[in-house]
Amino acid sequence: MFTKTACCLMLALALGVAPARAASISFNVLSPAMVGSSFDVAVLVSDVFAGRSVTDTVVGFGFDVTIGDPSIFEYVDATEGPLFDPLILSTTPMVIGFSTNLLGIGPGDFSGPLKLATLHFNVLSPGHTTLGVIGNSFPDSGLVFAELPYEAFNASVDVSTVPEPANLVLLGTGLLALAAVRRRLHRSK
Repeated sequence: MFTKTACCLMLALALGVAPARAASISFNVLSPAMVGSSFDVAVLVSDVFAGRSVTDTVVGFGFDVTIGDPSIFEYVDATEGPLFDPLILSTTPMVIGFSTNLLGIGPGDFSGPLKLATLHFNVLSPGHTTLGVIGNSFPDSGLVFAELPYEAFNASVDVSTVPEPANLVLLGTGLLALAAVRRRLHRSK
């Protein structure tokens, strides 16, 4: 009995195509996450062309934005990376971009990780949750290459929020007042 992986490998070998090594998605949190403020997260891709033909190009990408606990963060919108034009299909947290170059983005068009987009969030409450992106290799999702196949990805990052500074000052003042009251009660005994 063949497994799904063995079948895919046999199909790739029959077509004369070696299985591609996957690109890796990473995140860069660009600003602190404080309650009452907004913050940004850059979505980056490394090893974009690993295991692919030297003539291949990226023609676009698409992914859904996921939030582990939506009571902590609110997705606002996204700004596509400098090598992509946006395509907005709906109000859901879906980000789709197409190459600004009609022929696609090749290995010589950028250095370092390829920036897909910057995601913008509002912080609603203190806490800890995950933010993620899922590209499932349909024509409008995952990394879309001129030469098939599309490349799926699924990645997430843990983000913690902190109360806004005014609340921290208020909390600190309250703790100092409690300490002073406790000290007076202790002295009066």
